[in-house]
Amino acid sequence: MVLVLLIELVVVITLVVTSRRRLADCLPAFCFFLVLMPYESRLVIPGLFDLSTERVALLTLLVLFLVRGERVGGSVPLKGLMFAHVSWVLCSTFYSLSVMTSTKQLIAQVLEYYLLYYLLIKIIPDQQTIRKIVYAMILAMGLCCIFGLFEAYASWSILSIFPSNLWTTYDRADPLYIEWGRGLRIRSTFPHPILLGDALAMCIPLALYSLGVWKGRWHRLGLWLAIVLMCWGVYKTSSRGPWIATGFSCVLLFFLVQGRTRKYLGTIGLIALVVLLARPGIRETIVNIFQATLDSSSPVGTSYEYRGALWDAVTNAVGKEPLRFLLGYGLGTFRVLGLQITFTHETSRWYTCDNMWAGFLYETGYVGLLLVGILLFKPLLMTLRNFLSLPRPEKYFSGLLFIALGAYYFLLLSVAGYGWGQQGFIAWILISLSVVYPRLVRRDREVSSAVPAKVEA
Repeated sequence: MVLVLLIELVVVITLVVTSRRRLADCLPAFCFFLVLMPYESRLVIPGLFDLSTERVALLTLLVLFLVRGERVGGSVPLKGLMFAHVSWVLCSTFYSLSVMTSTKQLIAQVLEYYLLYYLLIKIIPDQQTIRKIVYAMILAMGLCCIFGLFEAYASWSILSIFPSNLWTTYDRADPLYIEWGRGLRIRSTFPHPILLGDALAMCIPLALYSLGVWKGRWHRLGLWLAIVLMCWGVYKTSSRGPWIATGFSCVLLFFLVQGRTRKYLGTIGLIALVVLLARPGIRETIVNIFQATLDSSSPVGTSYEYRGALWDAVTNAVGKEPLRFLLGYGLGTFRVLGLQITFTHETSRWYTCDNMWAGFLYETGYVGLLLVGILLFKPLLMTLRNFLSLPRPEKYFSGLLFIALGAYYFLLLSVAGYGWGQQGFIAWILISLSVVYPRLVRRDREVSSAVPAKVEA
């Protein structure tokens, strides 16, 4: 309790102090805290809701925003879709199997993300702030991997410093995640190793791109250290989805983002090849996990097959009656109440929804799935359109956002990673940047083109 109070006090003081000159200056620290802080860092208010460090940071930024009155003009894209989604989720909540659970998830999955989005697009004033936000997120993930080093080599989790009643232990006596067939899988400050892997798969391309943006020696050193740590970290999560997403993201990064980024990709690729040749055990671990995926008798193979059984069970559940077809069973109800799933010739109740798209369907019905799908994929299409329309070199950052968001949406196929873990905040930070960035590029281009004309006159 005291530790959590101290952390939240540090967050508030940091945001207030860094915002003294201008409000935008606190955004890098704000995003750093959102990415770093674990679910265990929260105060439980019985009968109401949890006051997590992320919520304290959001509320602090909101208060500063209202008091300071510093805001960027312009419209709020996606607001119509957000309003429609909130309205539909409210209807789903009223028909939920657990109204209290769905209300809490409404705050966590919907209101927090949309408030974050609104604040960022209204506060970010320039491209330099965007670069600092991305850099802060990379540093946060690098620090997460340092915590992962202690897990892997000292069998100690940073989560153990928080009150034990807040731990997610997966039926163990401590927060370390050890799985039969894969051994210890690092999770750092994330609820699950796959979620850490998802965040790393999104941030590794961001770090590689940032190497070509930052010129300072210490900034670049920090980026290289973070990249090495993140590549090690994504391997130690032993998660197939993040491995695949990281690989495809790097391939897309090579083709979509030119300049020095290609050289850095080549350097990382060469280092990875040397490591695989020098350490056959690493190569064998990767090969064995993918081979086990095809073996239905192994735990790794059954976890792969579970995704198909899950989707079948969800579609059958929502098809039982018209209102469930439209509204679903309510946000958060799958993880709390579970679902009967027939799997490996047995029918039992499961509480893990290892496919977030199936989770959207189960909890908010087909209409809710459609609304959130449009809401999430519209920014992805916006980044692609901006990549095709913006001039060089500005277009490359939009290509980077397209890669990172696309990786995240792909990874939602393998875990309930939207309202569970910090990677949801990372995604909405990137969505916010995808809206703000082209505005700032066009504004700066207009200003720079108007200056010579004014001087000539």
